[in-house]
Amino acid sequence: MKKIGCLLFCCVFLCGCLLPGEIDKDTVLGEAKLVTESSLPMEQGETEKTSKEEVTTQSKDEVQGTDTFTDDIKAEMMREQQNLYYFSNLEITRQNLYVEILYGLENYVEEMEISTKDTAEIDKVFQCVLMDHPEIFYTDGYSFVKYTLGEEVKKITFKGTYVYTKEEKEKREKLVENAALELLNGIPEDATDYEKVKYVYETVIKNTEYDMEAEDNQNICSVFLNGASVCQGYAKAVQYLLMKLDIPATLVVGTVENGEGHAWNLVKVNNRYYYLDATWGDASYMVHLQDGQEKEHMPAINYDYLCVTTEEILRTHSLGDLVLLPLCDSLEDNYYVQEGAYFAEADFAQLEQLIKRYKEEGRETVTLRCSDDAVYQKMVEELLNKQRIFRYLDNNSNSILYTDSPKQRCITFWL
Repeated sequence: MKKIGCLLFCCVFLCGCLLPGEIDKDTVLGEAKLVTESSLPMEQGETEKTSKEEVTTQSKDEVQGTDTFTDDIKAEMMREQQNLYYFSNLEITRQNLYVEILYGLENYVEEMEISTKDTAEIDKVFQCVLMDHPEIFYTDGYSFVKYTLGEEVKKITFKGTYVYTKEEKEKREKLVENAALELLNGIPEDATDYEKVKYVYETVIKNTEYDMEAEDNQNICSVFLNGASVCQGYAKAVQYLLMKLDIPATLVVGTVENGEGHAWNLVKVNNRYYYLDATWGDASYMVHLQDGQEKEHMPAINYDYLCVTTEEILRTHSLGDLVLLPLCDSLEDNYYVQEGAYFAEADFAQLEQLIKRYKEEGRETVTLRCSDDAVYQKMVEELLNKQRIFRYLDNNSNSILYTDSPKQRCITFWL
């Protein structure tokens, strides 16, 4: 009797794409790196040399850079942000602070007065700006100066900190733009929104190697200019490309099962939200996770994390709490549903047709996903334990290479 092959490579994704401590506020989300307070009376116009920087007390209207940020510019920027997820989920006062910070970063403003007098607000809103704007690859944090009169805070000024000069930033912007457009050249003109998302998912994976030592690995330059990154670079590159295609997308940060920090995406397809994690779809990431595991012994692209629900992502990921994230409960544009590889019951006629189609298309593997644990257990019992899979593959061999993932309720067979 034919027997199932003994090669069993579990494809459960147990770890995040970063080692402990790699995602932190200083390097990823930009916590304040420099805080200088002045308690001098503002009316006197005196100066004080501190241990961190020189602070000049000024009247409220004299802070450098604020004269160019007019009400008209602010109103236009507010309109432009309306469809961005984090901006749209902030209260109006934080939205005002958001566009002030965004203007300051985009224009390298040396010192800009902001509308809040609460320093705790700055970090949250700064993070929201970076979550919505993958094109801001040139900042690694900010500083602020707090002006007080006695115990009263009179004003706070903001300044970004940058990893590139303005001139170098502009050069890199052009290189990134050209690289992104080249990657998007292969999309058919009549592609649906789902097909665009799938294309971007596959393209970023195919053109990026997971590398903990990659240069600029916390921003899009690592993917578009160097072809190597970690999860934050993957997620920001996906976001950047989808926004080019007018597909709403943003960054999500949180943790995975072992507590490591991780970044992935929230996307909107046909007015429904889904989660997407290109890092966990890349075989090169699995090679990183499983030392010694050969890349050819796993699918080049794993689609378990292409347009998944909240329930599915929470099996392996934990969501951050920067803003309230939506409930993703639609399966309509899930990869396996679109592929006809989603099994709501142990339907072997459906499986036979799926394998036949994949063989005709010349695919190397076929993966089926089950709707619940009961269906998954039934498929495992019939296909693996009872060896029924040999009826459908018919590969003239006494062994079949496969992987199974109870957590994802998926089974992959090599064709």
